[in-house]
Amino acid sequence: MTQAELAARVGVSVPTVGKLERGDPALSLSTMLRVLTALGLDKDIDLLARHDEVGRQLQDSQLRRTNAKRESTP
Repeated sequence: MTQAELAARVGVSVPTVGKLERGDPALSLSTMLRVLTALGLDKDIDLLARHDEVGRQLQDSQLRRTNAKRESTP
């Protein structure tokens, strides 16, 4: 499948598909999910973050900061 074909299926521009191929972090999650669906990989969505230790640590860190702010606010 060409970039143009994928772009047409997903409803995005060819440059957006190029950004996806390069791993551009600015792409929206909805665009990535539409690409997975267009490629027939939507059943694999649950596997994306299954073992994301860094993501989990970032979430935990943010949660601790949020809780600390709540506890220190009168």
